[in-house]
Amino acid sequence: MTNSVEIEFTETGSGLAPVIKADGVPLLSGSTPVTVHMLGRAARTYAYDSVTERDGNVDASVRCAGDDGTVIDVTDNWRVIDGTTVEMSRKAVVASAGESAGVRLQFEIATCFGGGSDDFQYFIPGSLYNRNDTDRDGVEDYLHTYVQDYRDDRLASLAVLAFSPAAGRWAALTRPATPGFDTAIPDGDLLKRHFVQRTDIGSLGLRPGAGHQTLFRASYPFAEEYSYCLSINRDGWAAYAPNEAGAILSISYRLCAAEAASLTDAIAQITEYQMTTLASRPRRPGFTLRESLDYRAALCQHFYREWSEAEDPRQPAGYMVHFSPRTGRSQGTLLEYGFTGAQTLLAYDGIRYGRERGIPLYVLRAQRVIDFFVRHCQLENGFPQGIYDVAKHDFTYWFTGILLPFQYSGSKETARSYVGRQVADALWPVAEELRQIRGNYTRTMCDSFLPVLMAYRFERDHGVEHEEWLEAAVRFGRFLLQRQGEDGSWHRGYDTDGRALTSPAAWFGASDTEAKSGTIFPVPVLLQLHELTGDEAYLTAARRAADFIIATYVDSVEYLGGLNDTTHIKSVKADAVGVMFAMRSLLKVYEATHADRYLRAASDAAKVLASWVYLWDVPLPEGTLLAKSDFKSTGWAVCDVIPGGSYLDCEFPEFIGDYVRIAELTGSEMLFEVAELVGYGMQHALSVPENMHGYVMAGIQCEGIMTSYWVSDPDTTRFSGAVNKTKGDDNDTTNGVVNAQAIFGLYELLDRYGSLDFGAIRKAVALDTPEAAPAGGVRS
Repeated sequence: MTNSVEIEFTETGSGLAPVIKADGVPLLSGSTPVTVHMLGRAARTYAYDSVTERDGNVDASVRCAGDDGTVIDVTDNWRVIDGTTVEMSRKAVVASAGESAGVRLQFEIATCFGGGSDDFQYFIPGSLYNRNDTDRDGVEDYLHTYVQDYRDDRLASLAVLAFSPAAGRWAALTRPATPGFDTAIPDGDLLKRHFVQRTDIGSLGLRPGAGHQTLFRASYPFAEEYSYCLSINRDGWAAYAPNEAGAILSISYRLCAAEAASLTDAIAQITEYQMTTLASRPRRPGFTLRESLDYRAALCQHFYREWSEAEDPRQPAGYMVHFSPRTGRSQGTLLEYGFTGAQTLLAYDGIRYGRERGIPLYVLRAQRVIDFFVRHCQLENGFPQGIYDVAKHDFTYWFTGILLPFQYSGSKETARSYVGRQVADALWPVAEELRQIRGNYTRTMCDSFLPVLMAYRFERDHGVEHEEWLEAAVRFGRFLLQRQGEDGSWHRGYDTDGRALTSPAAWFGASDTEAKSGTIFPVPVLLQLHELTGDEAYLTAARRAADFIIATYVDSVEYLGGLNDTTHIKSVKADAVGVMFAMRSLLKVYEATHADRYLRAASDAAKVLASWVYLWDVPLPEGTLLAKSDFKSTGWAVCDVIPGGSYLDCEFPEFIGDYVRIAELTGSEMLFEVAELVGYGMQHALSVPENMHGYVMAGIQCEGIMTSYWVSDPDTTRFSGAVNKTKGDDNDTTNGVVNAQAIFGLYELLDRYGSLDFGAIRKAVALDTPEAAPAGGVRS
């Protein structure tokens, strides 16, 4: 870490420009730190006219004259915070307003270290990890460019970062204070793309700069040159402050630079730094976690359904939790196993809750759900089916998640009515190809059998033996062993004969990194089978898988493949739950082997997972659903890199026990604090009698919520999921997995630490609080 940071201003020919040095070596410089954008006019760039030092601060000023008659006086106050950090506070005053209706200011500064633009690895929380090129075609996979800007409300930690492995150094641009307010954007302005808005939402971003360096940039109000916020065409958009004489625009930024051994370490440093800077604190909901468990369990039981032999000779049973929370009417007739349906996880939760609360009916129902699954939903080769359609008395192979509405749709027009014009049009060709495939995802299969094994163990411990459950799980275990690759991997999906699925490539992977992302799922199943059967083949397979995970995903910071679905572009993508599954698998192998390399890798995954978590409360437009329900975003995790921080979803609570366990094993105060943020924060979308969110009953939580805009071109749909939504909405979708995961995670905490209160859990974990970082500083 550097110990001496200073700011100099050099003459460039067009004016004075800032240079940030560490021990005399330039780290960052900006030849034109001020850019003024007037609505409907060409942008103009400026260096400073004058520099004045006072009390350790430097005021750098410039008068900016627009071709519309607008004159703006900009003063940037520069000061050194500590040995790694410089702050720039900007104040712009409209001295006279010209013809243009709006004004926007931009700040730019470039790195001066590293081996060139191809050397840099990037980090934008929830959106850009390393290079975002896991299909290995040399192009960024999602926006197809490294010119990337993100609205503040899409940035979980209000930071963007570039790391040079060659230099062993990173630099970051951050916003040190959270935005204070935002207003709704009318449909007409969304269609215009550029508009006047009163908002405190700015944007941070980066792009390859001159001299093969990385250029950081920030806009106020926000600007996104390429974005999926409005359409899948990557349409850019921007807001402008009202151009009024006497108007003042004020905002502060920080520039941090430090040494790091890896991108993971750099991400951990800036995340921890922003936790301190933003004063991230747990946001407790207006109810206890125990009450949350009760509400969620009751909701799941309300949607339990079983069919008589006369209705269906197989006598299916399940939890029909798939509906709009505003109607409570189950959507379709599908029993989905794993992923969004989570039938066996709901059953495991039902057994736990029923036995704990002395409700035999809940236990009996759960047993029937698992009995139906193991008796009727598995082929002789061990392959488990993914979806049973109780209306047709048969299995369906439409796969899962966002494709479920396509199951209800006989035409593209019908699909449009459910998921909207853009997504229906983008996914229809994929859906048509998937229609011909009889198969299942590796995640869905493992999601189905891990709860069966856990339920088997729990029931056995209570004197009830279900041999049939274990026999089915062993058949699936053999299915996994027979299909593990020489390199320790599994593919993303398999057909009913056990052949790996490879087409369409957008869905099953265009490279080994993508196609073999199924490797992150089987480990916990294998280790449960090892413990129950004593067969060493399961442990050997788990270790081989963990080695593949480390080499393929952890070392490169290219975690992906956790989700089965997508809104467009590609299904296998970088996502938060991909980090979660990799982290869990590595932790489980460590606990089975006590080999330190697996704990180190699990800790690395946990550090990266922290970067997906919101460290602050996004301001919400007045009158929106989330504003009216006093929703707090702190502790919520970004879903995946395609919507980025526009869409936060439900899955982290399932892994909360694993996360606390890694904090305990590594003695990490930071990781425990993140766990506490998540543990309380991700309850804020649950309907309870005192705060119903406009839902039809208590215990409902939507799959996801919108903290910004996502494919938001105006479109009317009846069941749109996460698309065609705007900031402050939920995604209008409740699935079985939402409460199944939350209940499971709460029982994990109870089992491991005996409490649902994080104060008590902290004592059980017995963390020693490390020495605090310097005020505002970055720990190295």
